Amino acid sequence: MKKIIICALLTVLFVSAASSQERLDVLHFNYRWNESNNYDLRGIKNAKIQYVWLEDQPLNIRQSIKSVPVIAILGKDGKVRMQYVADISFKIQATKEDVQNSINRILLKSTTSRRASTN
Repeated sequence: MKKIIICALLTVLFVSAASSQERLDVLHFNYRWNESNNYDLRGIKNAKIQYVWLEDQPLNIRQSIKSVPVIAILGKDGKVRMQYVADISFKIQATKEDVQNSINRILLKSTTSRRASTN
């Protein structure tokens, strides 16, 4: 009986540790001159947040971004799955809840499709 309980506890610990490591990369692109319009991503869960200055990026990346700031949420494959772009005021109008919901939806979709493919 003790062995069964220990195995069950170890399984629960392993599953929770594996699922807590599911994180997406979230890139916040902006120019230094627009720093006052940086979007506050503190408190976002299940994501590795990186603030990136566009002037420090290669030309092809700078040319691909037409408006700043931009928040890009990357999937596990490194492709952009969702992005939030500033409007004419140079501010992103989405709420932090919108960003978190997008991250949760992308993680759920990748977990569901991965599980479905192993059956």
